[in-house]
Amino acid sequence: WSGPNSFTSAVQNPTIGGITLAGAGTYSATVTVLGCTSPPGTINIVVNNTPTITTLTSNSPICAGQTLSLTANAGGGASYSWSGPNSFTSTTQNPTIVGTTTLASGVYSVNATALGCVSATGTINVVVNPIPASPTPGSNSPICTGQTLSLTASSVAGATYNWSGPNSFTSTTQNPTIPGVSVLNAGTYSISATLAGCTSPVTTLSVTINNPPIAPTATANVPVCIGGNLNLGASTIAGATYNWIGPNSFTSSVQNPTITGVTLPATGIYSVNAN
Repeated sequence: WSGPNSFTSAVQNPTIGGITLAGAGTYSATVTVLGCTSPPGTINIVVNNTPTITTLTSNSPICAGQTLSLTANAGGGASYSWSGPNSFTSTTQNPTIVGTTTLASGVYSVNATALGCVSATGTINVVVNPIPASPTPGSNSPICTGQTLSLTASSVAGATYNWSGPNSFTSTTQNPTIPGVSVLNAGTYSISATLAGCTSPVTTLSVTINNPPIAPTATANVPVCIGGNLNLGASTIAGATYNWIGPNSFTSSVQNPTITGVTLPATGIYSVNAN
């Protein structure tokens, strides 16, 4: 036998291990019997290039529910064979997995085949992060104008928070406060939590901010004599409750209270407010 790349052999059926492109070409064989040599027989050998995967990428890390995109490139004419977690297989060069779950995380493998030659296996690790739980919002609503609104969110370990709400309110604090609120701060507040680049569904909270009632007008039948009845009065405010305080430890929640049999310690300033 003789052939390309200085090949020679005296074996009837030789093999060439680890052949390269230099081994392609015409091989000749003769047989010699009793000193007589036959004419040569020839055979043409084609050695194809083994494809190489030059590009192997993904859009990982992604969040559960998103689309995983895998890409590979081994040059023109190649076919592809993918395998991966959760029994994934594909013969598409650049496959996608729609609506992934965390089960799609792991190592993906791909081979390229061209002219019957199979490439070395390429691998890529994919991370699919879970969607964090939605935080549960709370507040000290209802409150009155001028007071401080306190918003709260249940804890989501390791997460960051994103609040938005009326009057262009935004905050990344888990439990923000808004001092000195007005009725412009009333309405729906929204919050979400983000963990490892993945954002939870939005939850909402309704906040009520009331204007305080006007101050009631206070009246009394003064002056009165010791032993007489002191009659206090407050103007009517629809739906309000009343709170009186005064001398001698006087208190009352009646709109128009009466102190019978007054004494000198009942002299002084009486105050009333409405809630």
